[in-house]
Amino acid sequence: MNAEIVSTGTELLLGKNCNEDARILCEVLAKCGIDIYRYTTVGDNIERVSEAYSEALKRADVVISTGGLGGTDDDVSKQAASLATGIPLEKNEKIEKFLKESDVHSQRIIDSFSRIPKGALLFENAVGVAPGIVIAIDKKYLILLPGPPSELRSILKNGLEDFLRKLGRACILNENVKIYGMRESEVEEIVHDLTLSENPTVATFLKKGWIDISITAKAEDELSARKMIDKMKDEILRRFPSERIGKKEETLEEAFYKFLLNRHLTISSAESITAGMLASRIVNVAGASAIFKGGIVAYSNEAKEKVLGVSKRILREYGAVSRECAEEMAKNVSDTFGTDIGISITGIAGPTGGTKEKPVGTVWFSVYYKYKNELKTWKHVYADERNEIREIASKDILEFILRNFQ
Repeated sequence: MNAEIVSTGTELLLGKNCNEDARILCEVLAKCGIDIYRYTTVGDNIERVSEAYSEALKRADVVISTGGLGGTDDDVSKQAASLATGIPLEKNEKIEKFLKESDVHSQRIIDSFSRIPKGALLFENAVGVAPGIVIAIDKKYLILLPGPPSELRSILKNGLEDFLRKLGRACILNENVKIYGMRESEVEEIVHDLTLSENPTVATFLKKGWIDISITAKAEDELSARKMIDKMKDEILRRFPSERIGKKEETLEEAFYKFLLNRHLTISSAESITAGMLASRIVNVAGASAIFKGGIVAYSNEAKEKVLGVSKRILREYGAVSRECAEEMAKNVSDTFGTDIGISITGIAGPTGGTKEKPVGTVWFSVYYKYKNELKTWKHVYADERNEIREIASKDILEFILRNFQ
């Protein structure tokens, strides 16, 4: 049994909304043992949506549509479903009665909501008006769901998930093992033979600050799938040092905190481009005061000189965005707070201020390991937007320490 998702909504194509519905449905379909190979996003156009339904029904046993159910002019799912399947829309008296009792005064909206494909199975929407609609066509199913995630969850809870579970007659489970401080290529090399397994499957994915090793198993029931995953997980865990393995829901900041805490090391930060983002990341973890002693945001050259003690000569000869400045910032913040490690970030976030030698996106990082008098300094040029550069840079320096600690 396999499924496809067709999400309707011009706002999705314009990037105004993220497709939360698809994420929810992918999780539910996996639990129900239904494979999903594709999902499509289509704008609010009856002909294009109808074409998407028709194409998906040729490939999949179950096609689930989200969005486009309601009383406005861009709610097109039912009309498109009727066009794709040849099944006419007819008034549902129960829905019409419910709408009138709910003080919906617009007859146009009542007519729109109450017209349902003939013979369709309905699932209650406890937090909205539009029900879930299941249309059976030649042993296949076209399922129409409203767009708001809360309404979709309500319909799933009120019987649709059980309906899908009966169709799937299996269970697909997934679990991820997080690996910190290693490159994806290094992780993949260690588990390469396991990635050849067909069930359970094993794959690696680069995340923000760690590598996910994803394990997916399909079995007749949840218990059998869980046993398959646990066996594969045990083999994966055996291959990695315990200090590289994160908790199931561990964040980069949590891994960084645990990493320094276990080594009885303290850290301080000096920031320019990130303006406090780095310090904020570190203190996201409860108990961060055990490792983090303080941070300085020195955004202007004057602040770098007067507060951080960066020399006028370095600022004049090399500039604020330079190896020399980053190293001075890291050393001096470590001295200021008396920490084992000092870290610094300085760069050009843009959109203006770049030059040919130092384009927008240029960031210098420095890590000063005071307890062994060692500096690690590097440059990276990012091709992202202003705030993305700042966010990624504050993540990358923590990941560097985890990956390169000796």
